[in-house]
Amino acid sequence: MKTIKRRNFLEKSMTASVGTLVGVDPFVRRNPDANDIINVAVVGIRGRGRAHCRALAKFPEVRITTLCDIDERLFADAVAEVEKLTGHKPEVETDYQRVLDNQDTNVVSLATPNHWHALQTIWACQAGKDVYVEKPVSHTLEEGRKMVEAAR
Repeated sequence: MKTIKRRNFLEKSMTASVGTLVGVDPFVRRNPDANDIINVAVVGIRGRGRAHCRALAKFPEVRITTLCDIDERLFADAVAEVEKLTGHKPEVETDYQRVLDNQDTNVVSLATPNHWHALQTIWACQAGKDVYVEKPVSHTLEEGRKMVEAAR
């Protein structure tokens, strides 16, 4: 029996989630037309954020349009990696609110510290964005309920 590591499982889950979001089999590549493109902002671009970028880059229907982090020193390497993987140079942003204000962004992929997950998810839902967030999605039941309420 093959052992599955948690990180591999999460990456495969994210891959399947994005495939479901775009309405295609996540493991079948095709050439999307302009109406199929989903613009994603990856928020938090250290370890997990870079993994989000690598997973999202596998989908021709996904364009990583923005990388957001408070640490500007991370941008050069992250932008270069995304551009190499996708052929598209993402914008950079240090202010999460500006990411949410961008009407061209469809999805926010959160790879921020755990204590930010609930609030950033709620804000993104209020801004009309879809959200991908990994565990822990919240620290309390109340936060989780507020996230579900915002998503609905």
